[in-house]
Amino acid sequence: MNTTPIPTVDMSTFSCELHKSTTPTAAHLKAARDLVATLHRFGFVNITGHGLSNQEITDMFAWSKKMFDLPFQEKMIAPHPDGPIPHRGYSMVGREKVYARDDIKGDSVGVQEGGKELKESYEIGSEQDDQQTNIWLPEDVLPGFRPYMSNLYERLANLGEAVLNAIAVGLSMSSEEHDALMQMCSRQNCHLRLLHYPAIPKESLQNEGVSRLTPHTDWSSFTILFQHQSDELELLDPKTKQYLRASPPEGALTLNVSDMLQRFTNGYFISALHRVPVPSANDVTDTGVPARYSVPFFVAPHPSQLVQTLPRFVSAEKPARYEPIRFQDYDALAAKYTYREGQEE
Repeated sequence: MNTTPIPTVDMSTFSCELHKSTTPTAAHLKAARDLVATLHRFGFVNITGHGLSNQEITDMFAWSKKMFDLPFQEKMIAPHPDGPIPHRGYSMVGREKVYARDDIKGDSVGVQEGGKELKESYEIGSEQDDQQTNIWLPEDVLPGFRPYMSNLYERLANLGEAVLNAIAVGLSMSSEEHDALMQMCSRQNCHLRLLHYPAIPKESLQNEGVSRLTPHTDWSSFTILFQHQSDELELLDPKTKQYLRASPPEGALTLNVSDMLQRFTNGYFISALHRVPVPSANDVTDTGVPARYSVPFFVAPHPSQLVQTLPRFVSAEKPARYEPIRFQDYDALAAKYTYREGQEE
């Protein structure tokens, strides 16, 4: 594994209120160009100045841990349904499995079939989404959880819009191009996820079927990720084909490009493979692998949005690589095998 650090960009000059008609300052231009250059080279970047203080990040993970520490029977009061839709509620360990884009071929999945992923999750969407209604724990089970997470969703949606504004500035987009880019974020169709990877005893690492998160790309526009006191996320360098540790500075988040933004830019931004590997038994202490918590926020277009490559990214030397597709159709294909009806728990 390559130990080269992933670049970090300070986004503090940007906000979702920066309108396309606003003349960017020198600070805006530097941050935006650094962001674009890093996403073009790597497909991912660490970001500081994102608007959440260190204390707010600590509080976010405290709420996540409080939820996952509930007795199993209480978490199952808000279970994720069979099938991928609605993608809401609690999923027990082993309930979900992700696949790499190239492993899904029509009506079948390929090389990563088999093996449980050792993680549990809780899925949250917009309270304004009338297509996928949230599945909340009752207030008496976890008081304050719903309002806290609803507010966090809105703040991260603001951040998603700020990132798109920065990309538009960094690429010197026209007003029309800026408008098209902003369609990559629908505030009603983003997705907040709480993740807990339980501790793994050393003896369990001998089992080849043990995994945390297998290599995959995300199928939204891009993902905003917070990790709690861990540096286990690895991202594939598109050039060297070696995995890099995200290694965000304290208080920073990691952002990775996803499939929709790759299609929108004709591959100018790469949807990077990433994973959370499980070390071998020889590489850990007798106490095994500690628990891991993370909070990803998936920025996505509206389900009916037709995602097609922006003309500026197409030329005789670089013809269009992707056919236009509605996000709901791509989403359905990618999610088909994640939650399968009748699968064993």
